[in-house]
Amino acid sequence: MGKERWESDNQNNQGLNERKRKVLWAIVQDYSDTAEPVGSRTIARKYDLGVSSATIRNEMQDLEDAGYLEQPHASAGRVPSIKGYRYYVDWLMKPDPVTIDEENLLDSMLHTHMNRIDDIFRDMAKVVAHLTHSLSVTALSEQKSKFNYARFLPLDDKRAILLVVTDKGQVSNIVVPIPEGSSFDEIQMIADKLSRFLHGKEIDVLGESLILKFQKAVEQNISSFIPIFTAINQALKSEKQVYSGGASQLIEQPEFRNVEKVQDILNLLEERDILESMLLSVMDTPIAVHIGTENRAKSLSDLSVVRAQFTVNGRQLGSVAVLGPMRMQYAKVVGMMNFMQKRLNEILRDDDS
Repeated sequence: MGKERWESDNQNNQGLNERKRKVLWAIVQDYSDTAEPVGSRTIARKYDLGVSSATIRNEMQDLEDAGYLEQPHASAGRVPSIKGYRYYVDWLMKPDPVTIDEENLLDSMLHTHMNRIDDIFRDMAKVVAHLTHSLSVTALSEQKSKFNYARFLPLDDKRAILLVVTDKGQVSNIVVPIPEGSSFDEIQMIADKLSRFLHGKEIDVLGESLILKFQKAVEQNISSFIPIFTAINQALKSEKQVYSGGASQLIEQPEFRNVEKVQDILNLLEERDILESMLLSVMDTPIAVHIGTENRAKSLSDLSVVRAQFTVNGRQLGSVAVLGPMRMQYAKVVGMMNFMQKRLNEILRDDDS
């Protein structure tokens, strides 16, 4: 956050003096913990700001007038507004370090699957949801894999199972018909030749030109095996994988006791296009926080989203996002994202060297 952002914030909001910053920080902390509107006496008693509750009450009124706080009921205390949360995240929050137990759990998950990136992102959704008590979703970016080999397994007289294996160990399988007039041994021979021809090459589709090159290389008419190549193309198609965990924990939060809000969360998990768009869009920063209506998708307007992008050696692997109520513990979530980015980068960088 550069000087320009700080000056712009001061100009737009007349700035916040030190006391107001402390009061806003305390209200965000307390409301995140209790989900109850916060009063001046609570702040004076719990946070030792060195001023009376009457002074704190005046500061809270000023913060409300400036749009940083809201008062849900006339007799209740205040809660942060979206503007208040934004100021907290940008200027007051310090990411929490992970605890020893959290570090051990995350390290165990990362090392268990260090050779399978898709498994890391799948389990990361579950572990992060468990540690943050929120909904976590992850997505793996489309990765160009290198062709390792293709192999057939006999199924019956007319069909075989085609296995396509990449250098990352990803296995795709599909049932294919054995071309009329061919035997299982013949299609297996074609698979062996194709494996030697394509081994180690980055490939996501077997185009016509590549098939012609293969035919020239093996000096054999392979027109009868075109359905086999079509099946290989289908097996090579990479699907964006979206994983989630923690929906039940999010629903247990006080904000989501309403049946309609619960249904909204369940519907969101079915909207794969929205989740993919959110997770795989380009980010300007390694970690981004979007609060309430700052989220583009209407279905996310009652939530806060903390999203981290994972990149190693300039290659984007995927993203992890934590979705929770606007009073989520931002410092804890951002601290955890920082740790995972650093640790995964270390593991994969060492693995590449």
